[in-house]
Amino acid sequence: MAHGWTVTRQRWSGPNTKTVIRYSLDGQQGELVLRGREYVDGVILADARNPARARCVTAFTYDLDRDETGNWVGRLRPRLRLGMACWSVIVIGWLLLAGLAATGSRTTITGDSPAAPVPRAGTLQVSGTGMAKIVPCNGGYLSVSGEDNTITVTGHCTSVSVSGNGNHVTVDSTDAVSASGRGNVVTYHWGSPKIANAGTSNTVQQG
Repeated sequence: MAHGWTVTRQRWSGPNTKTVIRYSLDGQQGELVLRGREYVDGVILADARNPARARCVTAFTYDLDRDETGNWVGRLRPRLRLGMACWSVIVIGWLLLAGLAATGSRTTITGDSPAAPVPRAGTLQVSGTGMAKIVPCNGGYLSVSGEDNTITVTGHCTSVSVSGNGNHVTVDSTDAVSASGRGNVVTYHWGSPKIANAGTSNTVQQG
């Protein structure tokens, strides 16, 4: 709420109101509609080139004042600066946590990397050429790509996705199998997984 140039900003401005303000600038009449807060006697700033363009001092997020030379200067209130700093810390913290979570739930194994377990509820990507690896799985998501790899998966996977060419993947059990690429063979020991075979000459079977 404005009293002249002095603006007070409360956490709650009271009931929603609508005020029609009529003003004059160099003999030209203008009208401004102020919504959301009560208008008392705040200063109206209008553009001399276009008096229809006007705002009340309460519409600015910063306090207006003049410096020693008479030029307009804006000054952020200490409470607003503190709020901006707190929100920045919160956002940065969330981004860091999201990055750590994404890094922790997604692992990639390439040709010479040692075998790693599929993260619980996470994703493991296995990619290379001519690899032979044993991968433990405990409810995660396994993705195999590359060529001529032999991957033996122990335990239960939520899903197994195989792409590339000539890969042989054997899994104890899984809820879903997705095969693409060419000449891949996926074998599951037990269960009744949902099968999606979109490649060429791929085989998905129980054995």
